[in-house]
Amino acid sequence: MGWVATLLDRVGWRPRSVDRAVMHRPALRVPIVEPVVAPADAGADAAKRQQERERADLEKSFRAAVVDRMFQRDDLDLRFVEELGSYLGKSQNEFALPPAAAFDVVRMIGDSGYLVRKVAAAISCDPTLAGAVLSLANSPLHKGEIGVDSVNGAVVRLGQRHLRMLLLDIALHSAKVRGRPFEAFSAALWKHSLLTANLSHQVAQLARMDPDQAYMAGLFHDIGSFAVIAAARRLAQRQERKLSPQTLLQCVRSFGYEKNGAIVARWRLPDAVTRAVTHRRDRAGAGTAAGLAAVIQLANDLSRPLGAWVEPRAVDLTRHPAVELLRIDVARLPDTKTMLDLAQKVERVGQLV
Repeated sequence: MGWVATLLDRVGWRPRSVDRAVMHRPALRVPIVEPVVAPADAGADAAKRQQERERADLEKSFRAAVVDRMFQRDDLDLRFVEELGSYLGKSQNEFALPPAAAFDVVRMIGDSGYLVRKVAAAISCDPTLAGAVLSLANSPLHKGEIGVDSVNGAVVRLGQRHLRMLLLDIALHSAKVRGRPFEAFSAALWKHSLLTANLSHQVAQLARMDPDQAYMAGLFHDIGSFAVIAAARRLAQRQERKLSPQTLLQCVRSFGYEKNGAIVARWRLPDAVTRAVTHRRDRAGAGTAAGLAAVIQLANDLSRPLGAWVEPRAVDLTRHPAVELLRIDVARLPDTKTMLDLAQKVERVGQLV
C-alpha cells in the first residue's frame, strides 16, 4: 500500500477527512445587503427643491425686461421718442388690431345656444389658433381634472365662459412684437396682463362685481402699450435705427396709457370694459364703470411689490383709494404666496404659446 500512497501524494490528492486546513478554515461571511429605503420625506424634499428652482427662474423672468433705475437715463434717444409721438398720432389705427379668427369665435359663443361642432370647426380652420386653444386648455390656468386632446373636446370641457376668456388670452398674445428689445418687453407685458386679469377676477369677487368683465378689463388694461411697442418697431425699422431698452421703456411710459382708449375700442369688448380700461387712472371719467376701473387698478398694484414683470414699487394697500371705493377688507386680498403661485402658472402658460 506504500507505493499507492506515494503515487497519490505525487498527483496532489488528499482525502477530505484528513485535510485539516480545510476542516478548520473559518466559514466565509457573506455580508447581508439591506434594501435601501428612501426616507419618508424624500419626496417632499425633492418637491421643495423643485419649487425653489421654479421660483428662482420665476424671479429671473420678472427681471427679464425691467430696466434698472440706475441706467434708465443712459443711452436714451429722446429724439426718437418725439418722432414716435408724431407717428402714433398719424397712424395709430394700424397697430394692435384684434385677430379676426379669435374674435369671430368669440362672437359665435356670445349666444348661449352655440353649437359645439361649429365653434370647433371655426377654431380648427386656423392652425395657429387651434394649437393655442389646445395648449392653453391644458395649461395650469385652465386645465381641469382631465386633459383634452382635440379642439372639440376643449370646447366642450371649457364651456362658454372659460372658452371666451381663453380666446381673449390668445388674442392679446397675438399682439406680441418680435425682435430685440421689443419681444422681451411685449412678452413681459403679456404675462403681467394675464396676471392682472386673474387678480382682477379675484378682486371683483370680493367686491361682488362681475368677475368676467373684471378679467377682460385686467387683461386689456395695458393694451395701449402693445400698440406703442409695435409702432416703435415699425418706425425703427423704417429709419434703420437700433433702439435701446431705455428708449423703448420711455416710449411706453410716454404714450402707452394715453393710447389705451383708442386701441381698446377696436377690440369690440363690452362697453363697461372699454371705459374702465380707458379711464383706469381717472375713475371719474369711467362713469358707471368707475368700480370696474378701481378693480383693475387695485389688481395692477397688487403685484407691484413683487415686481411681477414690471418695475417693483412699494404699495400701501391700507391707503389705496380703490380699497375704500370697493369696500374691500384688505386682509382678504390675495397674499404674496397666492400671487406667486398664480404668477408661476402664468409663466408656465407663457412657455406653451
